[in-house]
Amino acid sequence: MVIHKEYVLRRFCQVPLKNKQSKNFLTQLCADPVMLKRIVFVTCRDCLANTMVIAQAGSLEPGFELKFGDESEQLTLVDGGLKKIKHKTVHLMIKDPLQAWEVLRSFTGILHVQLVFDGEVPDWYEEIAVVNESIPSEVLAEGFSAFIRDQVDLILWGITLKQQIDDALKTRNEKLFRQSVKLYKEVCDSCFWKLS
Repeated sequence: MVIHKEYVLRRFCQVPLKNKQSKNFLTQLCADPVMLKRIVFVTCRDCLANTMVIAQAGSLEPGFELKFGDESEQLTLVDGGLKKIKHKTVHLMIKDPLQAWEVLRSFTGILHVQLVFDGEVPDWYEEIAVVNESIPSEVLAEGFSAFIRDQVDLILWGITLKQQIDDALKTRNEKLFRQSVKLYKEVCDSCFWKLS
């Protein structure tokens, strides 16, 4: 059986919602085929741009939240070591479904929608919701996607440090050479692939 977005939204309207105005919002959304095409249901909205969450009564998530912006992670050098830093940029956050509808009418991008249930997630939602691979998940091979991202970051750091070592040798900068070699060894020890 193929699950359609409209079916999911209508089923979700049948449960008691944390924000009572969300039901009217979902009804309007179901009646707008253009908007339906732009939504993607996700299991988790973390690290995704342009997200909306609607929660069932009794759940811990906010009742309704529309957020335009993005999150990203990057590996950076801090005090001679590698550190993962998260960046969040929120351009607009709306907690009122009526106001959100007005904003979404002029929105033309993809909207990542997370429906939050109080208790077990129904099969009809699990079948249509996309697993968010931008965050590590214990369910998915112990964070394999996060591991690959970290390894790519380490390789890029290794390439940068190798260039610094070569530049230090050319300019006979002993201090930069020692610092770069030390960091390069740390990166090589942490990297799954061999850097040469």
